[in-house]
Amino acid sequence: MRYYFDLRVGPTLSPDEIGLDLPDVETAYLEAFKAAQEMWSELLAEGSDPLIRSFEIADERGQILLTLPFREVLERTRKPTAPLSKLRQSLESELEKRRRLMASLRENIKNTRTRIGAANKTLDRTRGMLKRER
Repeated sequence: MRYYFDLRVGPTLSPDEIGLDLPDVETAYLEAFKAAQEMWSELLAEGSDPLIRSFEIADERGQILLTLPFREVLERTRKPTAPLSKLRQSLESELEKRRRLMASLRENIKNTRTRIGAANKTLDRTRGMLKRER
């Protein structure tokens, strides 16, 4: 299907006369996003405001399927830091829990070995006493 990427700058619309043949609207969105990313730094270098721009993605009939505000480029570049920070905190917390569990497990193993040793000594004494009684 052919998709058209009309560029809106404030109230002004610049229609895309050529368009692109793409398999689906998701791919069209990704192409528009990539183009917006590429344009972002150029616009800033020119002293233009990227935030007043958007792509209106239309089909062959001219029906607008979706709009991609350039603001999404900025928002997407900011979003990964928060989840990564939260993920790191979560992983560090999980690591600390596992360290505490391992320490507790080691302590339990040590106590169990001590009890088994004491139980074996008691069994040995009991066997010795039973042998003497016979």
